[in-house]
Amino acid sequence: MTNSQAKGYKALDQFRYDDQCPPSEVFGRDAPLVVEIGFGNGEALAGYAEENPDWNCIGVEVYRPGIGALVRRCQEFQLKNVRIAEVEAHTFVENLPQSSVQRMFVFFPDPWPKKRHHKRRLINESFLHVVTQKLMPGATLQIATDWENYAEAIEQSLTNNRELEPCLRDDCFTRPKTRFEQRGEDLGHQVWDFCYACLETR
Repeated sequence: MTNSQAKGYKALDQFRYDDQCPPSEVFGRDAPLVVEIGFGNGEALAGYAEENPDWNCIGVEVYRPGIGALVRRCQEFQLKNVRIAEVEAHTFVENLPQSSVQRMFVFFPDPWPKKRHHKRRLINESFLHVVTQKLMPGATLQIATDWENYAEAIEQSLTNNRELEPCLRDDCFTRPKTRFEQRGEDLGHQVWDFCYACLETR
């Protein structure tokens, strides 16, 4: 952890998300809610929050250097619409209020490339079943990975979910490039993007 990240992590409390309160109480306002699961160093979430000050933004991460980096970005750009949940992804999603999220991002989750570790992967049918309960009707789920066999598994899990349908809106496929994506491209990896919408009626 760098000195800057350490200073950021020490200041986490001013951005910490309290999952015992509804998001509207945490942010002190009613606004559309976007959640990023596993935000890495926070580039994508900070960029989204800066461009969309009228949205409430929650980032979920357990990697402390990344948390510290996002806190520093929030301080630098004076972002008031970001909260950070330092908690495991499954626990966070399970505790979200039903039908509360307008957009959810999962960019470049750990691919756990070894076959014996595939069971540790975040995106699977069970996780997506819980996610769909937290999405509002019409809300979008955006996922990106640079591992082909993970992309195949993600696509199958999305296809098997009867409460999600492919979304072709242009804004579903615009996102900042993170260092994890750049690292994958430098290694010659292709990137697979998925955007699905929660059914309007379910």
